[in-house]
Amino acid sequence: MKLGMFLQPATKPDRPLSEAIDWNLDVIRHADACGFAEVWIGQHITSPWEPLPAPQQIIARAIGETSHIKLGTGVEVLYQSHPVRLATELAQLDHMAEGRLLFGFGGGGTPTDAQLYGVDFASGQHQEMSREALDIILSCWQENGPSDYNGKYWSVNAPAYNDRYYWHVKPYAPPEPRIGFAGFMPKSGSLTLAGERGYIPLSFNVAPEHVGVHWDVVDQSAKRAGRTADRAGWRHIREIYVADTAKDARDAVLNGFAAEFWDTYFQVIVERLDIAHLFRRASAPTDTPVNSQFLVDNGTWFVGDPDQVVEQIVEQHTLSGGFGVLLQMGFDYADPGAREGWMRSMELLSTEVMPRVNMALGPSKFRSA
Repeated sequence: MKLGMFLQPATKPDRPLSEAIDWNLDVIRHADACGFAEVWIGQHITSPWEPLPAPQQIIARAIGETSHIKLGTGVEVLYQSHPVRLATELAQLDHMAEGRLLFGFGGGGTPTDAQLYGVDFASGQHQEMSREALDIILSCWQENGPSDYNGKYWSVNAPAYNDRYYWHVKPYAPPEPRIGFAGFMPKSGSLTLAGERGYIPLSFNVAPEHVGVHWDVVDQSAKRAGRTADRAGWRHIREIYVADTAKDARDAVLNGFAAEFWDTYFQVIVERLDIAHLFRRASAPTDTPVNSQFLVDNGTWFVGDPDQVVEQIVEQHTLSGGFGVLLQMGFDYADPGAREGWMRSMELLSTEVMPRVNMALGPSKFRSA
């Protein structure tokens, strides 16, 4: 099993954007130094709790400040940009990264982001637009570039090329093995698309007993398309905090920004969508609010000393049927006193926890992607 990070990025809403950018770049540099395999950077416009609208710019900066870590858009929301523009921007970024770029796409985002673009979630318009956009992007990455396309939402008019003007903007290396789609809801359209086309599926942070629903979507979609889904490419995104003692880990989470982010912001979204049950472990009481303390106490979040977190990761691997990459969810621990603990958590996860996880799993076709 490989280790990576997912940066929504969860951020204090009153933190200046410049400071949020600096903190997340610090985390990316530290992940590279700790041996993390990859990091994905989110895109949101209207939420100050998830404040970065342009992940490509963060990646462009990080390319020159890291050496080996893969850098992914997590995700580019496909209805927000004309697909030809997005295809060429990402192709150029891939050349800058010399093939280290991961192409994360999605069709969701926040309802307020969609409203800005006049996109209707209720009708499924965002999913239709995303499928059209992806087809155009893929055509842009072919040898001769895009042909004429007249869809419901997007159109492309292919020019009459000659020996001076012709299509030339393609990724540094074949992009298909590096395309990913992230999903959260049980019947995610993005995970359906990942299964159909053989892309990387990224599963957000539901309880270990429920994340298997995501794989069912991927697997069934793959079978309908005549494909065999590969668990080695499946990414699991999980809140994880490791400290030298269980008490230190618990205090850092429940008295830190991870709890504030969930209790003040994300729990409201979960309750509005009526999906709190997805965050309850099988043995958890059904009448308790799904707040941060509940998530820590019931093991939905992996919080503890190295021994405890090893056990939790191995259990998730078993309950889910196996996956290839674990992505630690990033949080804003930029303030003095909190910063050191977060960086230490990353170090412990990389150097003490993951080697023992892989030893416990033994030889497995799901150990790497």
